[in-house]
Amino acid sequence: MQTLRVLGVLFIIAVAILIYALWGRAGRERDAASTAAVPDIPVSRLTEMQPVKTIELEYHQPDLPPGPGHDVFATQCVICHSPRYVVNQPVFPRKVWTTEVHKMVKSYGAPIDPGQEKEIVNYLVSWHGTEDPPPTPY
Repeated sequence: MQTLRVLGVLFIIAVAILIYALWGRAGRERDAASTAAVPDIPVSRLTEMQPVKTIELEYHQPDLPPGPGHDVFATQCVICHSPRYVVNQPVFPRKVWTTEVHKMVKSYGAPIDPGQEKEIVNYLVSWHGTEDPPPTPY
């Protein structure tokens, strides 16, 4: 008896879904038939150049503290990324900053020579880093 009730409910649901689908389809077909024909646009109009609109957005450069190596950092590192990229990094020890700056040269092709790498690392450590901890004796 329970099975018949479940089958009856499922049958009613299936019929309701079928009616809804057919009714919705008929409505969509009626709407499609009633819409006005869209005029054909010639390809030449589609490829015409439209005037370019420009907008100007304010850009706030993060304030980087002055110090030895600031100019090298500001000219070399900002070629590829914003100074904000560095500001968003955690405070790294010297060893990590050295690895990061060297990675920018080797992996990403940053135009920085080895002397500039050291200046940049010194600058980064001076305001956004720490000196490496002394080695622990065994």
